[in-house]
Parts: sequence; structure tokens; C-alpha cells
Amino acid sequence: MKKKIKILAFRTDRIGDLINSSSILKSLKSYYNNPELHLVCSEYNSSIAMSYDFVDKVHVYNKKLSIIGKLIFYIKLIFNSYDICLVIDGKTISKVVSFLTRSKKKYIICFKKKRSILGVNFTLYRPPLNVCKFFYDAHVICDEDYNNKSANSDFNNHYLNMYYHLFKKDNIHLLPEKHCFNIDKNSLDSFINFFDINIKNDFINIHIDYKWDEYNLDIDRFNQMLFNLSAKKKITITSGFEGSIFFNNLKNHYSLFSFKNDGSFVKNEKKTPNILLIESLSINLLACFIRNCSLSITSHSGAVIHISAAFNIPIIDFIKKSKVNEYDRWVPPNVPYYRAFVDKLENLENEIDKKLTKS
Repeated sequence: MKKKIKILAFRTDRIGDLINSSSILKSLKSYYNNPELHLVCSEYNSSIAMSYDFVDKVHVYNKKLSIIGKLIFYIKLIFNSYDICLVIDGKTISKVVSFLTRSKKKYIICFKKKRSILGVNFTLYRPPLNVCKFFYDAHVICDEDYNNKSANSDFNNHYLNMYYHLFKKDNIHLLPEKHCFNIDKNSLDSFINFFDINIKNDFINIHIDYKWDEYNLDIDRFNQMLFNLSAKKKITITSGFEGSIFFNNLKNHYSLFSFKNDGSFVKNEKKTPNILLIESLSINLLACFIRNCSLSITSHSGAVIHISAAFNIPIIDFIKKSKVNEYDRWVPPNVPYYRAFVDKLENLENEIDKKLTKS
């Protein structure tokens, strides 16, 4: 039997980051014969990591552990031997553990930022360049200056391209894979029940989170937009556990649904059958709405963007113009992606209307 190729990867941050990274992790797993992929993740994204069949072992890093608990966690990783160690989350703890871990090959992203202290300008590299050069087999420098449009030209200033470019630098050419998200059966069953009773037809989904609270949107104008669009297509408006002030304001106008832990739902009926609010959704239930809608509208919620990409659902990103360069780095490949700017709600309505007209 061929020797296992043990791979250790770090993604100890958010759900959207992990889903975006699922592409490179699948590619890496597929490249080698008899691979075993270990993923160090956060408590926040661990349920997603555990759902991936291409991940053989999940190590959950809990920031709330005691110092002794953290040391035990680190030691278990450090005293294992790996063939490949990959750090793409940029977290200090991931960099330290990878530095100490025994691995035949090590790969890391080095983040570059300009700083100024007391009028003195300097460039900061994390981790330091000399560490990357002497202790890692390949590294990529990622310039975090979002205003520099010519930055990171080696990988088209795009994070997912950057991960593949990192391995190309060591002459490893990985085949690109799609984003991946797996929905658990209980959530899917709950959604089907909800759909059959309340939605029944084709619908678009608008996901509202805390970012919408910053835009000072005219709620009367927003309601008019919903009324206009709902004449053509049913609309679901979702929110996660973190909630939103803007979403809460909409509760006074539309039917509101809440899912219980057992998958059943309760509703506050407002007699708006074509516009439904669904609050406090788990990530799996939210994914059900995204997977089954014909158009996904979000204000660059990372999880929503990348779940939409996993199911090839067209996206409209409702964002500030000042965020264009930053968000360009995260646009998922090979999925219809459009933008509308928050300065005018007409931008969003026109963009949605164009997509509805085409469908």
C-alpha cells in the first residue's frame, strides 16, 4: 500500500473564508495519491469543515480554551509529522504552529501592509519575509493595499487565484475545483416543508445582515421596490442569528417566519404572500434558501456569496462604491456575478429587474 500523503491546512476564521477555500483544498486532495487531509478550523466554521468528505480529520481551535488547553492543542499538532503544511488564514497562531510543525513541505501567504508611526512610513510583512524565505518552501506576498489596482498582478489580485499561484511557485499545478457546501438532511427536509406550504413557486432571496444598517436606506422606498418586484416574482428576505436593525424594521410590514430547533416554523401573518421574512436562520437553513432561489441578493455577506457560488446561483452584490477594489478579490469564479451600489436603491431595483426579465 502506498504511503499516505498527510496534509495539514489552516483556516481558523469565518464560514465564507472556508467555503471559498474549499476549492483549493479539494484540488490539493485530488492532486496526490493516497492523501489524508487534516484541517485546523475555528469553532465558528467547524460544522462546515466536518461536512466535507474530502477532509479526513478536523482539528477545532477554540479561542476560549485556557492557556494549558491551548498548549495541549498546539502540541498535538506540532508533534505529528506531515508531508504538506498550508497556512492561508493569516492568523498568528496558525503561523506559529506551522513554523513549529514537522512537515516536508510548507506553504504560506505573506501579507504586506503599509504602516505609519509618528510620521515614519514603513512596510510590514506578516510573517517576516526572511521567515517565509528560509522556513517555507513557497510563499506569496499579498499586498493588502486595496487602492493599489496594480497590486498582486501575479494572481490577478484575487484570493482564490493566489492559493493556486502559491503551489505553482513550487511547480505544483492544481486543477481548479468548484466551491463546496453540503446541506444536512434535517435542514433540507425543513426547507422542503416550508417551501411546499409558503413559497410553492420560483423566488428570489435577499439576505440582510448588519451591513444594511450602515446604509441609511429609505424604508418606504425599499418597500416600494419590494412591491414592484413581487408582482413578478415571490421574494424571501432572510437574516441570520446576528440579526439586523433594518431587517427588524421590515417586520412591521411583512409576514415573518421563525424556525424552531426541531425544524418546524412559526409565523406572524401580515397577508403579504409574495414577500416573506425569515429570521435567525442557521447556516444550513440559509443555504437551503440560497440553493433553491433563482437570484441571490446580498451586501457582500461572505457566507452568502460563496454558498451561492457553490450552487451556481446568480449573485447581485449590493455594496458601497468604495469597497469595489476590496471585494474584487473575493468574487467567486464561474458564477454570474453583478453589482448594484447603495447610493441609490434604483440601482438595485433595476439590476434585479433586468435579471427577472431575462429569466
